Amino acid sequence: MSIPDPVKALRTDLLADAGVAALAATRVHGAELNRETNSVMPVKAVVIRKSGLGASGGNRSRVEISSPRVDVFCYGETPFEAARLDLAVYEYLKQMTPHVTNECYLLDAVLVSGPVDLREEDTSWPLVFRSYTVTAAEAVAA
Repeated sequence: MSIPDPVKALRTDLLADAGVAALAATRVHGAELNRETNSVMPVKAVVIRKSGLGASGGNRSRVEISSPRVDVFCYGETPFEAARLDLAVYEYLKQMTPHVTNECYLLDAVLVSGPVDLREEDTSWPLVFRSYTVTAAEAVAA
C-alpha cells in the first residue's frame, strides 16, 4: 500500500486555485523552490514543506488518518507582495472542504501559527510564513 502525499495534493490544489494562480502562476512548489523559479527570485512563489511536527493517527493506531504539520512559505518581490500571496493561500486553505486530489483524501487544513513576516536568511527575499495541520487519509482514495 502506498500512502498518498498530502503536500503533493495541496500543491495541485493551490496551482488550480484562481486566486493563487493569478499571483504565483505555476510557481507553487513542494519542499523547495525549483531551479527555474530560484533563478528569477524574488518573485511571487509558494513552497509547501513538511515540518515534522504534528500528530499522526497512523503512528498511534491502525486508523488510516494522519495530521501532519506543513509550513507554507509565500515569497514576493516586496513584503507587501509576499503578504498578498500569503492571503490568497490562506483563503484557499481556510475554505478547503473534504475532497480528493491525486488520490489523497484531504479533510481540512487548520492554521497553527502565523502569519509571520520574514526575509530569507541567506538571500533577504521577502516572505510570509504560516503553519497548518493538514488532516488526510493514509489510504489511497479513488
